[in-house]
Amino acid sequence: MKALRKTAILIAATFTIGGGMTAIPAAPAQAKTRYVWIAPKHGKKYHYAKHCRGLNHASKLKHVTLKWAKRNHYKLCGWED
Repeated sequence: MKALRKTAILIAATFTIGGGMTAIPAAPAQAKTRYVWIAPKHGKKYHYAKHCRGLNHASKLKHVTLKWAKRNHYKLCGWED
């Protein structure tokens, strides 16, 4: 009974002094690397889908990160706008 009373007083004091529940800092978000498809021999467009209509005539496909594609001046395919 004594432990229950002590716990109740501690909780009441926390809410009274602290002004309510304190926010727990969120865990840092992990950025997911996004991959896109390019056709190195056919222009400077990137595609989210491997079977995009813009890749129909590509003889070779390459899977790269979106960051790499943008850094190398690739633009989003017109079919996927």
